[in-house]
Amino acid sequence: MVVQKTIDNLKERSKDERQVVAGGVAVTVVVILLVGWAVLFFKRIQNGSQEINFDSGAQEEFNFGATREAQDAIEASRNQSSEDLYRLRDDAAGNQLRGEGEIYLQEIGGSSDQFGSDQNF
Repeated sequence: MVVQKTIDNLKERSKDERQVVAGGVAVTVVVILLVGWAVLFFKRIQNGSQEINFDSGAQEEFNFGATREAQDAIEASRNQSSEDLYRLRDDAAGNQLRGEGEIYLQEIGGSSDQFGSDQNF
């Protein structure tokens, strides 16, 4: 009957007050469950029935050799890529210089511009 009176009393209150009461009840239930779990957990550890195992089965199964090989392959491809980029840069610079030289020679030679037309301005 006490619970029924409390519920009826809450129905008469505003929505905000009911939400505060509901939040308080929820927090109380969670705290009670957490305290109960902690007490049981530490009792099991004290009795020795609960073993704490810090070893990870996944870590033992992990193949570090394969990881090292993959890292080496990535490093080798990265170094190779740098050399390719340097070579590409040097080739592009050489082509650009050759192209500028041809334009200069065409201007000196006279009758056609860089696009191949025969107009002089």
